[in-house]
Amino acid sequence: MSELNRRRLLGGLAGGALMAGGLPAVPGGGVTALVRATLIDGSGAPPVRNATVVLAGDRILAAGRRPAPPGARVVDLAGRYLIPGLWDMHTHSADLERTFPPLHVVHGITGIREMAGTPAAHAVRRRIERGELLGPRMVIGSNLIDGPPGAWPGADVVTTDAEARAAVREARREHADFAKVYTYLSPGAYASVADEARRLGLPFAGHVPARVPVEQAVRLGQHTIEHLYGMYLSTSAQAADLYARLAAMPADPAHPDWWGRQWWRLERDAVATHSPRRAGKLFALMRRHGAWQSPTLVTLQRFRRAPDDLLNDPELRAPLRYMPAQVRLWWEEEVRARPPMTPDEPARWRAYFEAQLRLVKAMDEAGVDIVAGTDAGGAFIFPGIDLHAELGLLVRAGLSPARALRAATRDAARCAGLERASGTVAPGKYADLVVLDGDPLADIANTRRIHAVVCRGRYLGPGDRARVFAEVEAAAGTP
Repeated sequence: MSELNRRRLLGGLAGGALMAGGLPAVPGGGVTALVRATLIDGSGAPPVRNATVVLAGDRILAAGRRPAPPGARVVDLAGRYLIPGLWDMHTHSADLERTFPPLHVVHGITGIREMAGTPAAHAVRRRIERGELLGPRMVIGSNLIDGPPGAWPGADVVTTDAEARAAVREARREHADFAKVYTYLSPGAYASVADEARRLGLPFAGHVPARVPVEQAVRLGQHTIEHLYGMYLSTSAQAADLYARLAAMPADPAHPDWWGRQWWRLERDAVATHSPRRAGKLFALMRRHGAWQSPTLVTLQRFRRAPDDLLNDPELRAPLRYMPAQVRLWWEEEVRARPPMTPDEPARWRAYFEAQLRLVKAMDEAGVDIVAGTDAGGAFIFPGIDLHAELGLLVRAGLSPARALRAATRDAARCAGLERASGTVAPGKYADLVVLDGDPLADIANTRRIHAVVCRGRYLGPGDRARVFAEVEAAAGTP
């Protein structure tokens, strides 16, 4: 289909002609009509049965109850459900181009937010955009901006105002979509990052640094808060005392009581002094400032499991065949290197996770914006498949299936700043869709029952998906 014909169709749609009845024939073909599906368009509107969604190129031309246009390729989806392509709003390792990007797509994830940008990730995005690789649309963060000692090799470790501002300017030069802040930033350096990001008009997101109260991060303009970090410390009736204790702890990472090693336990123990009144004030502040919560429940659940329990879980061993050997080795080494747990710790961490689920429910009830993310690429957090696990955990926390689905579609696109092009099934938006064999509003687990994926207008049916899975498995077995 020529660009001129596509524009004519979009123009007709904007004028209302296509909404009123059938679509005109398109010279030369190139139009696909998905017919007889139940459409769940992601907007919150009731499902539309026997719907038709018309695609041309990488755009949706029409959606609703209408006949297919003459000359269109027709795909009959009777008995199936059509939803927007999903977003994973917290991912890593997109530069593993032969495995991670295609695994996202075949699991219905057509958009990701890559949380630690590298030149290789930007190169992969360019190749995907040129049609050279199968992969999702990508929003890419900066290199990690962290304080000493730096959580990961290669992070921009800053201590002074000048260093913090320079790191943000470097993020802008590298064409990052946002600056990524991290755990060990000092309150002063963090404030400098926030101020420089505001001056440059660059959003910043990531971990709320351990020594920074969440309310301060929200007031400074942090766009998303990842992993619920700081939420129980900041909603404790003893918040001031807890942050003072954290500030008084040794600054030497070699010391057993180094604050960077102890803040996890302080955060966990703060559940006992949780104040619903303080939480209500914080949630209201988040709403006023437009701060999003990205809880990544799937990684919170797995990160604190006992190493042997995690490594020997058959459900987690099965998808390892799609992971490159170096990734499998790194994951296993990372899990085995975690500090040993005392006999009572697994139960304490499970109880803490249940408290985190309750906090997510309270935020949802208070109207805090929530998006779905996984931390894919972290140890035993799989690209693609674990977004569906995250949706299940959001429902377990108390969100409705429809609300959880919006956290990975409409609301995710809005958080990414792409609501005009993504997140719902509507004319003019990207042709990114998922065809399901079950109703996700009846059971969120039905998002796993994928029949087909439409990515950038390309229809990947059951045979296509099987081929991609086979290619990824083969690629994982090569150096």
